[in-house]
Amino acid sequence: MKIGWISLGCPKNQVDTDYMIGLMNNAGFNFTSDPEEANILVINTCSFIQPATQESIDTILEFAQFKKRNCRLLVVTGCLPQRYGRELLTSLPEVDLWLGTAEYSRLPELIAAALLEQNKEKLYSRTPGGWLPPHLEERPITTPPYMAYVKIAEGCDHRCLYCIIPQLKGGYRSRKPEEIEAEIKKLLSRGVKEINLVAQDTTAYGEDSVGEFDLPQLLTRLDKLEGEFWLRIFYTYPSRISDRLLQVIKESKHVCNYLDIPLQHINQRVLQSMGRQTTTEGIRKLIARIRKSVPEMAIRSTFILGYPGETEEEFKELLSFLEEIQFDWVGVFPYYREKGTPAAKIRPQVHPSTRKRRANTVLRTQQAISLQKNRGLIGKELVVMVEREVERSFWVGRSYREAPEIDGLIKLNSGQIGSVNLKPGAFVLADIKKASPYEIYGEIKKIL
Repeated sequence: MKIGWISLGCPKNQVDTDYMIGLMNNAGFNFTSDPEEANILVINTCSFIQPATQESIDTILEFAQFKKRNCRLLVVTGCLPQRYGRELLTSLPEVDLWLGTAEYSRLPELIAAALLEQNKEKLYSRTPGGWLPPHLEERPITTPPYMAYVKIAEGCDHRCLYCIIPQLKGGYRSRKPEEIEAEIKKLLSRGVKEINLVAQDTTAYGEDSVGEFDLPQLLTRLDKLEGEFWLRIFYTYPSRISDRLLQVIKESKHVCNYLDIPLQHINQRVLQSMGRQTTTEGIRKLIARIRKSVPEMAIRSTFILGYPGETEEEFKELLSFLEEIQFDWVGVFPYYREKGTPAAKIRPQVHPSTRKRRANTVLRTQQAISLQKNRGLIGKELVVMVEREVERSFWVGRSYREAPEIDGLIKLNSGQIGSVNLKPGAFVLADIKKASPYEIYGEIKKIL
């Protein structure tokens, strides 16, 4: 019996998909990347904001067409059924089985029962919480073979007023450090060269362990692993970035000098209205601490534009902050009014066209900043992990500054090295020659 998989949303969702693939493999089902030959199709959905919900629905309708051919079961998992529950049963009758975020471990038994038409229900969606990635002897990865995302925790204890995630994922739950280490060891033995640590808040790791372990301890433990590889930290919370964490990053061999810090805004009133546990002054002091401790640290942040009540003056304060701080990379989201969140009831709501305009203005502002930052690398050498050959003798890759999929790329001429001597995941030393806002260009000097 062959199963096709479609994973939507963020890397955290992709990790859940990987684990579900592993559970189904262990149950005797076979993976296929071709939906035409799949007997079962599983769509792992995202429903964090309106566009993600719409993408999930569109994908379900698209793949429902395969039920007219070889597909016997269409299964939908994740945030969409967790959020909308029973109303989906009538709006999307094409789906044979719905599983919420707490039900992933039951996927093999529920699919087996559905094939025999023995399930009493089509929807299985308990109160979120309880699910943590299971131990798998061989965890599949659906990323390129030289990189992987590893989830160190599940759920969230923050109560940001715009966010639905705690309602979908439950409270914060850390994985045991020995489980994470064992998983990463196996990934490294398979040739993975970049380990990306993810959670709703990686800096909260271990806070539910009553002092048994925390993120700095985990990084110190993982840094002792042998081999040439990168460790990258995603989704840090600004108020939890300690001097101790910065010192561990600075002294480590494998941890990239890279921090992903979603700040969401800089104006004090907006931050307070969002329910963020940060202040304008605290954010400024944090950036100063980071750059004093690790001057070469690449910093990425994300911001919400058009949050309820955001005035033009508060928006301009954010623009000035971006021009002053000069982040390496910035992501933006126009605010979406999500039903079930406290922010949806705040008045006044900013008009959607204003939200979009402000988001686009931030992107243009950051584009100029990224160009300036990238031009500062011209004439320097960077260690780059090459990912793929895009045309004869030209490869794209990333340095410690660029996270996969969301930041820029580095385009390299293989020069005298020659493409025949390169393979995806190889580390090279490159001379940087030219720059644009989202790409820098150079030549490979040697393979490391």
